Amino acid sequence: MTSRRRIALAFTTAVVGAGLAVAPTASAAPAQSAQNVQAAAFSCGYYSGTALTKANQTGAAAAARIKEVQCLINYNTSYPTWLNEDGDFGTATYNAVRSVQSHAGISVDGQVGSVTWGKLRAGVWW
Repeated sequence: MTSRRRIALAFTTAVVGAGLAVAPTASAAPAQSAQNVQAAAFSCGYYSGTALTKANQTGAAAAARIKEVQCLINYNTSYPTWLNEDGDFGTATYNAVRSVQSHAGISVDGQVGSVTWGKLRAGVWW
């Protein structure tokens, strides 16, 4: 088991355990159905939009988007190789994006558009 998976498992266990330890009071609002509850999107804090991000983009804005992609792959997917969060959309990042797209069941083009952004923020685990 990778360190990332161990950390994710420990975090999930702690969160679930803490939730089970708190009993609702009589005045608590009715529980929402599971269908109405959506998971919160994960963010690394470099970028929050959905602009097309791909290889050969330059500038501070592109670097922030690329760092967000690299961070999301590192912390919110099962991709086995750690990416440097350096803002360079090189071969390693391109291959990681393609792998995540493949495992997410979406179009595999190595570019991060709105669909890929959504999958990265929601998490892609395999």
